[in-house]
Amino acid sequence: MSKNQDFNYSELDAVIEERGKRILERFRQVAVSGVSNPELLSILEEVKDGWRDTLRSALTSFSCEAVGGRPETADNASLMFTLAAAGIGIHDDIIDRSSEKHFRATVPGLHGLDNALLVGDLLIVKAWTVVQEMIKKNCQPEKIAKIVEIYGNTCVKICEAEIMEISCRQQLDTDIEYYKRILWMANADLEACTKLGAILGDGSEKEVQALAEIGKRLGFMLRLTDDVKDCLNIRGTLPHRIEYESVPLPLLYTAKSSKEKYLKIKFIIDKSSVTPLDVEELLRFCFEAEAFDYICGMAKQNEREAINRLRTLKNTGARNVLALIIRKSFRDVAHLCL
Repeated sequence: MSKNQDFNYSELDAVIEERGKRILERFRQVAVSGVSNPELLSILEEVKDGWRDTLRSALTSFSCEAVGGRPETADNASLMFTLAAAGIGIHDDIIDRSSEKHFRATVPGLHGLDNALLVGDLLIVKAWTVVQEMIKKNCQPEKIAKIVEIYGNTCVKICEAEIMEISCRQQLDTDIEYYKRILWMANADLEACTKLGAILGDGSEKEVQALAEIGKRLGFMLRLTDDVKDCLNIRGTLPHRIEYESVPLPLLYTAKSSKEKYLKIKFIIDKSSVTPLDVEELLRFCFEAEAFDYICGMAKQNEREAINRLRTLKNTGARNVLALIIRKSFRDVAHLCL
């Protein structure tokens, strides 16, 4: 991997994909295993063929390696959280009434809410069943207990974040600190992945806590990226988000900047439909209030804190990859905000 400051982020993407490839293959096998109903099997086939996320499994693996463990030790935990992420993602699409995401049709969009709910439930349950594989591999009982505990706590955090976000639909009066709590909790599984990787690699308590904090901050930066993308309407989703989801953080920040902007934004989001001209107007307000500078500043602070935590680990190749992931997460936010 490039060592200069202008490192090639496409190289990093390739490293993440390569590290997560094995787990992705197992995900595709486990997702459909034991299923005989043709309709359910057909939907699961679509899910497994369309699922491309390797970040969670790579984070778990590199965190394990960064504390001196063997990467494959974390495979089952990686699989567990990959299955759960797919199921939770489908539930999220149901809650947000998303028929399309990232320019692809969603499961509820293609197959309806009932089928999507069942498929999401099944994937989350299948995540639990990975524990039996850990038992077969003679994983230490105390580690299995820790994995189950962390998985359960993570599900609670994500569910609480969803409940909180539902209460923020079309709510321009949402307190910014309250909304930031949602962002911290919504990607709690990234914190779980880095923490479990460190536990399975037999990291010290200091190393485990450092990697947990790194995962938490990565999750927060990813949510900031999503909020900025939605607010900039890059994927054409801002009108849908305003109608069915929480108001993006840049707009919340802008609304708090002045009474005049609050009233103008509220007038737009309270309309029966948001037009392209409305979107342009909302963006103009955000730039005037320097809302994207505010977001970039938060992302920079989190990048700095995550890198500082990383320095508590020994200087290894795995640690260097984690550092690149942190820096790329900040870069993704910063490039959008410029």
